[in-house]
Amino acid sequence: AFAGRFCCFPAQFACMAPIHAKSPCCGAPVRRFGKRRRQCTHCKRTWSIRRKKRGRKRTRHISALLTRILLLGHTLAQEGRNFRQLRSVSIAARFATALRAFVGIPHPRLPRGPYVLIVDGVYFKFARREWVLYLMALKPVRSRRMYFLDPVLIKGRERLEAWYEAIDTVSPDIKKRIRALVSDGLRGFQQLAANEGWAHQRCHFHLLASLVRGKGKRRYLTQGSGVRDQVLQAVRVLLADGPTPKRERARRALRRYIDDPACPTYVRKHILELFEREQDFRAHLNHSRLNLPTTTSAMESTGRLVRKATRTARTSESLRLRAVAFLRLKRSVACNGHSHTQN
Repeated sequence: AFAGRFCCFPAQFACMAPIHAKSPCCGAPVRRFGKRRRQCTHCKRTWSIRRKKRGRKRTRHISALLTRILLLGHTLAQEGRNFRQLRSVSIAARFATALRAFVGIPHPRLPRGPYVLIVDGVYFKFARREWVLYLMALKPVRSRRMYFLDPVLIKGRERLEAWYEAIDTVSPDIKKRIRALVSDGLRGFQQLAANEGWAHQRCHFHLLASLVRGKGKRRYLTQGSGVRDQVLQAVRVLLADGPTPKRERARRALRRYIDDPACPTYVRKHILELFEREQDFRAHLNHSRLNLPTTTSAMESTGRLVRKATRTARTSESLRLRAVAFLRLKRSVACNGHSHTQN
């Protein structure tokens, strides 16, 4: 009767034998040795069933240490007040470890798009060789702030091929939501924007600054000062959102001014480039729904902050790590579009 109770079980369960755990040292049977330990029945060696890391738990102060040094400008000597038991060499090693750990974390999430890509390059020099840190930031169309992407450090002078390489580091999911590019006017940016299907906005400040070069308190000694004043005034009219007849008069005046023998050669060159690429300077009006900023001033000021935060870097790798960590901690800065720009 007892055997008949199990006759409904499958045959494979009837022939199974219990398999007992064997010790890893001798292969002998294992017995319990308390709640969380086991013992080999042959050599009497014991071990824990859930092995844990020995020693005290690691103190996690990565972001706090980096914030004090990169954002607040503390030196390693000043950090000795927070780690009194450590020497400067030990603090430097801890700072380097924190840098590598922080940069190894995935980039924080960005607000929703569509985006405007703002770019600028910052020059550095190591061992008499030039390096360029390619800075990139995304400004959501409906936001007044721009959010930084991880910068890219490439040896050599700033060039279009390196910008293609830097922009390729942007994830495809974010890249497909970019609608416009704001640049300082490096030759080839209009081609890059056209290839990606983006609107291209050139910086107004770089154009105006190139026209007032050399003007100061003794500007009466500078060649063509009077002509350049008229050129500057006409260019401001041409860049503004004024009536069409007024802009046409300014355009005709500019053609007369650049034919004046007193007009400097570099001013004539910039005005001819303005005539050729006028649509790039007026993209903020032609694509008003994108709320494009008319300058790269926010990125220019960020470049100065990055240079200050990385002033003690002695190698290119140290510069890259510090720049990435600084921009991740900084995260964003104010960047008003054309519709929010103050006069």
